[in-house]
Amino acid sequence: MLEMPDGNIVLPRPPQNARKVAKGRRNHFTGQTNIGADEEGGMDIESYTELQLLLALLAKPGIVLVENQVEFPFEGPDGSKQTHFFDFRATKADGSRTAIFVKASYRYRQAKVRDELSYIASKVPKNFAEDVEVVTEKNLTPSEIYNAEMMHQMRRPVPDVDAAARRAIRDIRGHVLIRDLVEMIGHAGAGFQALVRLIRTHELTLTRQERISYETYVTRNHHNA
Repeated sequence: MLEMPDGNIVLPRPPQNARKVAKGRRNHFTGQTNIGADEEGGMDIESYTELQLLLALLAKPGIVLVENQVEFPFEGPDGSKQTHFFDFRATKADGSRTAIFVKASYRYRQAKVRDELSYIASKVPKNFAEDVEVVTEKNLTPSEIYNAEMMHQMRRPVPDVDAAARRAIRDIRGHVLIRDLVEMIGHAGAGFQALVRLIRTHELTLTRQERISYETYVTRNHHNA
């Protein structure tokens, strides 16, 4: 949902995925989230791991587009026409794409499941995706998930505070403590949130992979300045 300057509300575009995701099932996580700089698009989610991976992909440098439930027709072992829906396809800034299976680790340990995914991956042509990956909950680090969820939670811009944050980082060199930048910005907790947004837009980069906090060191990314 996007609130316009005149107070009117623009609702997000409904999910565009090729396969309808059944939501509201008992004992299974499903849902929908909004993505995009202006909350313009909705995306259906079929598991909590999918949600975590989606947020991690959106927060990852170099990824410019994330699609979900991407239809892929292929020929089965018996020659029959079959269809698989990749959970995600991520496009990088250089145009290369990665098709992603999301599986619970207990299922991926099953030989039958691994063989099925390997066969589908072998049929993927370069004009659909250059790479194919399988992601389970074991592949996502706690700090990566924590930061991605924080960035999503704090994504809505606050123009005056964001402007003050950009002024504060304009001349920094080397690695700077977030606590010191918050003091320079002068908006207390709102200043911290503005810095999280600058990390989300890759104007700032973490010195090392860790949970974002007041004690985290960051450096300015001059490529995004």
